[in-house]
Amino acid sequence: MKRYRTDVLVAGGGGAATAATIAAHEAGARTMLAVKGRFGVPGTRGAGATSNPLADFWTIRTVGPEGSFFNPPDAVFADMIQAGLGMADPQLCRVFVDEVSDAVKRLRAMGMQFQSKMLATMEANPNAGKTNSIVAIQKAIIEQTETQVLEHANLTDLVVADGCCDGAVGVDDAGEPFLVEAGAVVLATGGVGQLFQYSFNPPGNTGDGYAMALRAGAELFNMEFMQQGLATTWPTQAMVMLYEMDEPYRILNAHGKCFIEQYLPAGVSLEEVSRLKAFHWPVSCRDAALHLDRAIKGEVMAGRGTAHDGVFLDLSRAERGFLPELFVKFMGSQGLDMRRDLIQVQLHHHTSNGGIRIDTSGQATLPGLFAVGEAAGWQGADRLGGTMLGGSQVFGWRAGRKAAEVACRRSATNVSATTVEPLLEPLARMREARGRHRPDDLRPALQRVMWECLIVEKDSASLARARQFIADERDRLANDLAIAQPFDLALACEHRNLLDVAEVIVEAASLRTESRGSHVRSDCPLRDDAHWLTNLFATRVNGQVRFERKWVAQDQGWTDRPGDIRIKPWG
Repeated sequence: MKRYRTDVLVAGGGGAATAATIAAHEAGARTMLAVKGRFGVPGTRGAGATSNPLADFWTIRTVGPEGSFFNPPDAVFADMIQAGLGMADPQLCRVFVDEVSDAVKRLRAMGMQFQSKMLATMEANPNAGKTNSIVAIQKAIIEQTETQVLEHANLTDLVVADGCCDGAVGVDDAGEPFLVEAGAVVLATGGVGQLFQYSFNPPGNTGDGYAMALRAGAELFNMEFMQQGLATTWPTQAMVMLYEMDEPYRILNAHGKCFIEQYLPAGVSLEEVSRLKAFHWPVSCRDAALHLDRAIKGEVMAGRGTAHDGVFLDLSRAERGFLPELFVKFMGSQGLDMRRDLIQVQLHHHTSNGGIRIDTSGQATLPGLFAVGEAAGWQGADRLGGTMLGGSQVFGWRAGRKAAEVACRRSATNVSATTVEPLLEPLARMREARGRHRPDDLRPALQRVMWECLIVEKDSASLARARQFIADERDRLANDLAIAQPFDLALACEHRNLLDVAEVIVEAASLRTESRGSHVRSDCPLRDDAHWLTNLFATRVNGQVRFERKWVAQDQGWTDRPGDIRIKPWG
């Protein structure tokens, strides 16, 4: 088995990982960056969500100086807390507000060019795979340092000894195991987008950080909250933000018929849901715009979707209020003329709002372990647009520096065989599996069931269906798995991670018997502050997931604000 030793191990290939890597190196730590596939290649394994999604622009939510008219700090902070509907961590939101401007300045100093100083907007860069340039720019910086980049490195479990994280084990694409001994580990592994049939996430985003942290004894929280929104299903996946339309949306099923009004409750009009949808792209039950999202998914579930599993959207007479020319240009590059072509759209998973519980330095509840980017949990029931990308830089920088400090003050330890062997034994057992189902054969059914059961809205029946599928899938993975090629071992480990994270999401969603922001229970449609103004924390004890109710905003408190979020559109 190959063994590596470093001060700080950073796992991931997106903007949070690159920020943490640069910060740890500048703080004086020997640093290793472990990437699943090739480092910095958009759309591939290991690319990271920052460098993967195709879209016409990205935005980092900026904060103006104290007393400014545009985005004053206290107003942005209040909007973040209100967006979270009491579920966001106030301390971490304050860190974001206080430091995101410095993060943008760092990016500018590195060579990042923004279209707008006030909004920190980035247009798609054709030289960076038609995605944004953050990873490309930070990769160039990393390549000028002594940082060791370990490509095709699929981490499978964290190494824990005496209650502290001492590194990680994994397998390479050839199925060979390796060990990285480290004084601190930073998980920047992204979210769990590959759990769902429709998602913006790259192929390797399989919840690895969540699952490894959970198995190692760290806490996860807010896993029932995830951002979802409308995107094209063909010829590519791209976000479709419906802002400021002068008339109700023209949305048709595969038969060319309008259908939205059939899904609207009494007293709610198509004009109202269209007007409200202009205020936010994400699915949320905070207003009646939810019914438009319900209708689109519902029509496909009823068998009236297009050949590409969507519905038709006519934007020929509409214009997005913000940088409309970029969307027209981007869709034109995909062969669609927005003046005459209908686009096919469906609801996609975008990001997890929850994740690994961290403090203001990005440190998890397990000493020596850090989490940043989408792997870290700090957002609430909904989140403001631009905070995930900005937060990746803010907390990536903080975690990298703190991880270097922690690692450099720890004495070097040799991980014992007795510590590593229990982590390698499941890999050895899987490697010999000769059943009927290869991992790639199993994933599509899991993705479809989780998309059907968890995206947009759910109820006790759909959650029970998801729970049973997870149990059956665990049985297939344990007893009928086929490892036909060396790379199948890495894919099988990813499938295990998807199931571990799916269990947490399903059980958290089952426990929260209310609807709040992105968590929509059709059988519990109202928000219930009397019983559910609290967060759900998940840990794993003796192989079983356990939940504890704790409120991260206990000291500050939260009450719903009249008028809701100040800045609209908010996401």
